[in-house]
Amino acid sequence: MTYYIVIREKTDSDTPALSELVRNGYASNVNNAWINALFHEITFQFIILITALLFICFGVPLYYSIVSVPVVLTGIYFAIYSAFFMKAAQLLYEKRPLSCWVAEAYEPYFFAKDPKQCWYKIVDDVEEFRREVKEEQFQRRIIGSVAVSQHFQKEESSWLFRLVVDKKYRRKGIGLRLVNTAQSWCRTNQFNSIELAISECQDGCRELFNKAGFEVEQLYHKQLFGRLLTLQMFQLKCEVRSTF
Repeated sequence: MTYYIVIREKTDSDTPALSELVRNGYASNVNNAWINALFHEITFQFIILITALLFICFGVPLYYSIVSVPVVLTGIYFAIYSAFFMKAAQLLYEKRPLSCWVAEAYEPYFFAKDPKQCWYKIVDDVEEFRREVKEEQFQRRIIGSVAVSQHFQKEESSWLFRLVVDKKYRRKGIGLRLVNTAQSWCRTNQFNSIELAISECQDGCRELFNKAGFEVEQLYHKQLFGRLLTLQMFQLKCEVRSTF
């Protein structure tokens, strides 16, 4: 049986599923961000400082001072999780998109297979798809999304954000098709370029955007909680205006 992924514009009824998808998508980056934070020099300095303060200034026995290390690491993890959770909420409720698209999986009822092991046909001509396929034969769920807004500094540029694909459906070309859809919309609406920002812990995204024709515009560091928790960010840019 053929399984489908339909790329279409978001509707109001998609909001609850989209909210859950975005939160889960950002939560999936927490572990990578935490591991990156553990190998930052300032993290080691902070751990040594806490241990020294407990032992020297407060008279805590050395054993208990050392035991405090995993407590500090756990605190860093929850700080990163909180930062990502707040970022997801900001993207959902504060940032207004000019346009937004979702990827919707069409699967049979009582679908028990692992999506990672299935092949999906990705379609973006919704009207033709609905004429050829009986929708009542499938259950549907939102498994991906992307949005475009006006660039905050450049009037002739747009800003791509909220790109997320359910982790069970990754490596199937869905993310690239969503990005291509956004690029086509920006080209049609007379934008010269499209930009975005991703962090150092989003390796898969960097590979995807390379395929989509994006190049690094600048590098910078974003503070999550002061200098202790920072992420290296990549601002990427792709020209979308017609060349003729």
